Amino acid sequence: MLRNFLIVGTQRTGSTALVRSLTFHPEIACGDEWTQHVPVHRKLSVTSRALAADFAVLTEAQRRRIAPAFGPQTRWLGFKLLFRSTGKWFVSPRLAPALWLDRFDGYRKWIANHPLLRVIHIVREDPIDWLKSKYLADTSRAYAGKAYPENLTIEIPIGEALRRLEAKRWIDDRLAVLAATNPYLCISYEEFLVSDRSVVERLMAFLSCDPAQLRDFDYRKQRKQSHRAASEYISNHDALKAELSRRGIQV
Repeated sequence: MLRNFLIVGTQRTGSTALVRSLTFHPEIACGDEWTQHVPVHRKLSVTSRALAADFAVLTEAQRRRIAPAFGPQTRWLGFKLLFRSTGKWFVSPRLAPALWLDRFDGYRKWIANHPLLRVIHIVREDPIDWLKSKYLADTSRAYAGKAYPENLTIEIPIGEALRRLEAKRWIDDRLAVLAATNPYLCISYEEFLVSDRSVVERLMAFLSCDPAQLRDFDYRKQRKQSHRAASEYISNHDALKAELSRRGIQV
């Protein structure tokens, strides 16, 4: 019987590397952000159909990517469901237009109403590293593991960055509540960088898959898109770090 999982979290948390690791197992088929550009009113219906292996609801490019991974051996089918941690909100991140477009509240309720659906929550704990990744990607348009341009530097607007971090924390806190209704596993991006072996072994146990069946998986330290220290990318790094520390945000 086909079973389902979702990789949830905010953007820029290492979900692409996590997907690639899962696809090394013959019993797991994992897609990318299948509903990212789907209209709000269709997101949940597309999710239901896609998790039932009705790939007709996907784009042609998405079908081409999932087809080689999906076959008679597949026991687990899932995809990435990421939410935008924007600084554009008033009163509460819950009221951010981006989260309405992502249908965040609707998805939380939908997931909780499907208690057999397994949830893999990926989080990124270093606030400056996450902000660096967010702003570098937005500036260079280099996503999904593509290397950033050499010598690229950015200035991060501190006020906006604080609001983005608050939104990220708000999203992660509410996704963590799914542990009360669904089988739930939280993965740290930082842990994944240090030891992808231990993380992948935890994932295999969570999905009841034999890690010995991983095909050609080379356990090695994962490579980041950025190769220099955050202070070398962020022109106002010291001011940003000082403000985060003043606000009690661990850096």
